[in-house]
Amino acid sequence: MSITAATKVYGVIGDPVTHSLSPVMHNGWIADHRIDAVYVALPLRSDDAVVAIRALNGFAGLNVTVPHKEAAAKAAARSEAAVANVLRREDDGRFSAFNTDGQGFLDSLTESAPSWRSHVRRALIVGAGGAALGIGAALSPFVDTVHFANRTADRGEQTAASIPNGRTTRWDDLERAFGHADLIVQTTTLGMAGQPEMAWPVSFCRPNAIVADIVYRPLNTPLLTAARDRGLKAIDGLGMLIHQGARAFEIWFEIKPDVAKARQRLLAALG
Repeated sequence: MSITAATKVYGVIGDPVTHSLSPVMHNGWIADHRIDAVYVALPLRSDDAVVAIRALNGFAGLNVTVPHKEAAAKAAARSEAAVANVLRREDDGRFSAFNTDGQGFLDSLTESAPSWRSHVRRALIVGAGGAALGIGAALSPFVDTVHFANRTADRGEQTAASIPNGRTTRWDDLERAFGHADLIVQTTTLGMAGQPEMAWPVSFCRPNAIVADIVYRPLNTPLLTAARDRGLKAIDGLGMLIHQGARAFEIWFEIKPDVAKARQRLLAALG
């Protein structure tokens, strides 16, 4: 496909963003459907991310990753949530904002553990950023409680307070929290390539606990390795990346892309 002045530009913004596999995924789908568009990764570092996002006039749509999800919601003329990971350019030239993180996670969870709703009553989310909030809000109607454990306690309390059945767990009480949870979702950068690792208290987990990590570089994080060593159901971050991306693609193009093809391409890109 040749790029012309008529080609629409989409992309992912964040800091850092050079590790992102979103260009591989979305450009693959764009090619599948012969759409005159291109998708790029754009590092965005700014003291005023709201202003910086509004200035991205050349983009027809954007995915948004850390640390700009709250700014993306504020930068949009219309937003369905307080944090956003998808922006779409409207006919009036302004952005509308959406959050596909939560539903994308549920899609991935259901794909990997179809019967999870029958036994997950207490969810533990490690972290309290935009992805944690999106996932917590999506899980909230299906579980009794959603507990957040965050290194910065104030941020954890703020995130938990935004969900009707949200609760907080002290960071120094992770052993008890892991032991009580039916579902554990790790949403921080801990374990990501180039980031610090942590000795997670997986030995305290229940025998039927599900452990998910939204990190996908590396695909097998220390948390997931420890979970598999315990014989627990472990879900890598590639599923959420694909499913939240598929929902974004549908928002932009009104087309449901092939998630199986995306996984094949991303696994090849990861080597």
